Amino acid sequence: MSEELTPLSEREMELVRLVATGATNQQIARDLDISVNTVKVHLRNIYSKLGVGSRTEATMVAVRQGWVDVPRTDEGDEAEGEPSSVLLGPRGPRSVSLVKRVSLLVAILLATALLFLPQLLPGQANDNGDPIGGVFPTAVTGSSPDRWRTRAQMPTPRTGLAIVSFEGGIYAIGGVGNDGASARVEVYDPQADTWAVRSAKPTPSGFVTAALVGDRIYVPGGIGAGQEYLDVLEIYDPALDRWQSGAPLPQPLAAYGLAEMDGMLYLFGGVDSGGYLDSVYLYDPTADRWEELEPMAKARGFLAAASLGNRIYVVGGYDDEIEMDTTEAYDPVTGTWTPLEPMHVGRGGLALVPVRDNLYALGGGMINYLAFNEFYQPRRNAWTRIDSPVTEQWRGLGAALVDPNIYAIGGWKDANLSVNEQYQALYRIQIPVAP
Repeated sequence: MSEELTPLSEREMELVRLVATGATNQQIARDLDISVNTVKVHLRNIYSKLGVGSRTEATMVAVRQGWVDVPRTDEGDEAEGEPSSVLLGPRGPRSVSLVKRVSLLVAILLATALLFLPQLLPGQANDNGDPIGGVFPTAVTGSSPDRWRTRAQMPTPRTGLAIVSFEGGIYAIGGVGNDGASARVEVYDPQADTWAVRSAKPTPSGFVTAALVGDRIYVPGGIGAGQEYLDVLEIYDPALDRWQSGAPLPQPLAAYGLAEMDGMLYLFGGVDSGGYLDSVYLYDPTADRWEELEPMAKARGFLAAASLGNRIYVVGGYDDEIEMDTTEAYDPVTGTWTPLEPMHVGRGGLALVPVRDNLYALGGGMINYLAFNEFYQPRRNAWTRIDSPVTEQWRGLGAALVDPNIYAIGGWKDANLSVNEQYQALYRIQIPVAP
């Protein structure tokens, strides 16, 4: 190690002190409210400045430089008649009693053990050869991982698909598969834990969302098989297993947010050939007509929308630079927006599911590292972290509620996913009634 150390920034000093406690990259990212990739960059800079090649060596430098608290001797130990020796440190020679030398050694050994402990635990090994990277554990949250359960996988791996529940079944429509934009329609039966194929969507399309109005499923826009933006509106009748067309969108787009309220569809933002959009459109199924409303304050795509009570909540999104943690409530009657408490982390490509009086935001990870999902309580205006069965990134998934469970399906993490993860959002309590 170099004897002449390049000074560390205040942020780098914070990281070094956390590293010395044995914190993982993910834990450091959470504590400092930064991404794991940012942690890695800081650590590389720290290693370079300290002339070291590992966390252990960085910790030893921190101990030697006095950046990490360790048991220290008080002046005058020799006057107490205790045996002593000399410890060379940044403050020069000083007297250290035998007892406190042992304490210092124990502290260093504990720090070293904490550094290596995560690598010794099952599932924590760093197999990629990166001294900074590796597999990170799921964050400790307020929910039990037992609330997630893996179910029968979707037959066709897809991201950017539409997921809708209807009469106890879950419809997985379109999306982007391994061969590009898909027209696949597959239906999951939660009771039997099986999948079945239904009539294909007329137009293959990815990065779509769907909404249920009455007994019809509406799927607007998307990206087509030739990677073109689409203005189609295709409507599916589950009872007849039949598709029909509706009035085309005012403009071709994809990766929008979509919500139903009072029999109307509201479409927010998205992406077209010119970039990210701030547009808001209203569709009236009875009149088969689109109407343009006042735009959003900020253009974005890969956002999510869901109705709850008398408002529509528009959450997250991506604008080609950042993933947004934004939470806003839209009042369809007045056309006004109310900013609310943001999520704990920005999420683009997320799914949003209303469950009774709460909203569940699942997935994301366009650029951010994600270790948890979260749910929102409007009455408290607060987000709470919950576990996630897929970490780091889980974007382009779809999700729907079949009471009392949420089903999170498909998405992307290094490849198209066929995952089908069930989360128990509600518990039923049966109270016996005396005869």
